[in-house]
Amino acid sequence: MSKLKKMNAAIETYRTLASIPIISTATLSNNNTNDKKVLVVNSDWTQSDLERFVKIRFCKSYTMKRTGASFEVLSATSPTTVETDIWKDSPSGDLKAVVRSVKGKDQEKEKQFIEVWTKTGKLKNFDIEAQEKHGKIYDPDGQFDSFQWSHDEQKLLYVAEMKKEKSESYFSPGKKAKKDDTDAILTKGDQFLYEDNWGEQLTTRVQPVLCVLDIETGDITVLETPDNVSPGQAIWAPDDVGVVFVGWDNEPYKLGLIYCPIRRSRIYYLDMHSESFKSDVLSTEDRAVSCPRFSPDGSKLIYLANNTGGPHVQCRQLYMLKWDIRETVLVQDFVNNSGSDDFPGLFCFVGLPHRCWSSDSRLLIMSSFWRSRKELLVIDTEEKVVRRMTNDLKKGSWELLDVKDDIILASNASPNTPNQLVIGKLPTQVKGVSSIKWQYLESETPPLDFKWKIVKHNRNDGVSNQEYESIVLSPNMKDTSTKSPLVVYSHGGPHSLFPAGFMLYPVGLCKLGYTVLLVNYRGSLGFGQDFVYSLPGNIGTMDVEDIQFAIHDILEDTLIDGETVYAIGGSHGGFLTAHLIGQQPDFFKAAAMRNPVINIASMLGLTDIPDWCAVEVGQAFDAKNVTTPSLYSATYSHSPIKYIDKVKTPTLIMLGAEDHRVPPSQGKEYWRALKARHIPVRLLEYPDNCHPLSKVEAESDCFVNICKWFQSHI
Repeated sequence: MSKLKKMNAAIETYRTLASIPIISTATLSNNNTNDKKVLVVNSDWTQSDLERFVKIRFCKSYTMKRTGASFEVLSATSPTTVETDIWKDSPSGDLKAVVRSVKGKDQEKEKQFIEVWTKTGKLKNFDIEAQEKHGKIYDPDGQFDSFQWSHDEQKLLYVAEMKKEKSESYFSPGKKAKKDDTDAILTKGDQFLYEDNWGEQLTTRVQPVLCVLDIETGDITVLETPDNVSPGQAIWAPDDVGVVFVGWDNEPYKLGLIYCPIRRSRIYYLDMHSESFKSDVLSTEDRAVSCPRFSPDGSKLIYLANNTGGPHVQCRQLYMLKWDIRETVLVQDFVNNSGSDDFPGLFCFVGLPHRCWSSDSRLLIMSSFWRSRKELLVIDTEEKVVRRMTNDLKKGSWELLDVKDDIILASNASPNTPNQLVIGKLPTQVKGVSSIKWQYLESETPPLDFKWKIVKHNRNDGVSNQEYESIVLSPNMKDTSTKSPLVVYSHGGPHSLFPAGFMLYPVGLCKLGYTVLLVNYRGSLGFGQDFVYSLPGNIGTMDVEDIQFAIHDILEDTLIDGETVYAIGGSHGGFLTAHLIGQQPDFFKAAAMRNPVINIASMLGLTDIPDWCAVEVGQAFDAKNVTTPSLYSATYSHSPIKYIDKVKTPTLIMLGAEDHRVPPSQGKEYWRALKARHIPVRLLEYPDNCHPLSKVEAESDCFVNICKWFQSHI
């Protein structure tokens, strides 16, 4: 096949895969009927538009009838484009609240309105800016955002940016301040004051505030929360008498929060009927907490917690607060070690959907990483027992979306099957959860024409002899005499993982004829707490050697071409890719890196997570002094830049110009070093893209350039 045909094949492969809709959220409702056997599923999806280089959103509804544990789809609506990011149905389903952003007359500044709709039309519209109570309402960010109806449907609770005081130059013309008007003098000259923010993808989050809109009067109240705390994830307490929220410490300064659920935080309760309006702390000190969720009867409040400091993502605990007596119970602790297929502990990025309880307020349903898959779990909060609801290797991974009246809505995907909506009924006997009959809302999607499997690896290096896993995607080779080239894909984090789900880049590469090896090296999630903690202090050696061992394991397959091997990864995966080509300079034909960590020493003062730089090289992080000689020495000794003189592999580097996590200077440092040594290297930098390089134009361009780079180095 000619180079042009290969490039066109890459373009068409990406176009096909990017056109597959991805489920964002989905909820259950009763469609305003007294018949509980009739329900409606409202789903929200995203899809890439390559002509406009945007991700479009659309919604789709399904009306269903339940008979026992079986479901029948009565009707489904056509997809309808969604023009707003923020909306919420009221508890009864009679009302819908929408945040609408509208360009002003100057077409530059946006104004926000909160609209309230009935089933027949718009009921009310509130001009949020006119009251001048706060800044922009937060759109869904997975960290702070909240948009909640009160139980009586009279109020809306949400999170917004604090109103900023206006400032101007000392030399701006205007009304002169009186000699004793100190405040007027102090407000001048602050227009360039640095505003500390929550880092990567959250740079507009400076100081969030909790707000309540009274639907009847239109009044907005900004709630008083503790000083030096950033509040978020707010929910109504039972009977709407107060608000429960998470508060993250602002001091001594903010560190990156996204992908880092270890920041010191607390669960607070604000009694809105008390005269003091004081926030009470409900959780223990020195913890990182998230996802407070009340049981349907309001008797229990559960939340997730984990250590502060250390690996940025780790095993979590589940706490339950008995609301009436304010007694806290540990429902699920860390799991340090687990057997080959035993429960490894709670591991999750997103946390919990807003509804995750059984109707009797006893069982909690959630999704959690279980080795190289994501499974649905049911946790008995009284017996403190965890059971797995899903355990079908062929089905891959599951994501919980909603729970209502013991009906569970989830999505399911595998490496060769895109995600699909599924529904099931929680059995009356909790011991029968593993036998739930799951039904697809639409015809089950046939798998794509390639195979996948999970491979176990055992490597005893004297540090840890824990078993780890890889996911292998194998192309459908029509000519059995032809061997497929191998792509070694390293995940970032490093405390992350490749779940057995649908992933565009690996699937695309496999469709183009590559065998793709996805290694969940030691330090990955889903294998127990000790597995996570085994890696800090050993990055650049243990993780690299785990990958090398997995490569040699997989090359025993006679259908793989061991002479044509490529390496790819992003973030810490880019760090590993650079290590691999430095430590094995004659093994890889070519490499591709997306926002790679190259020199941890030079990254220390630029990243939004300097604590990561210290922890991962086995050093203690001190917020007062991050530039000690010993730390610089340790960070450099673990960095791939130290192998630069051994590198021979042609390398493609892709950078996000707005990356606050791994600054683009990291990739440019490597580019300069390779150029100086006359190693073939190509650098792509994408404006207006941050760490994930997930905007449609960047994501599509990266994929085709990776394929082109690999095809050019056979």
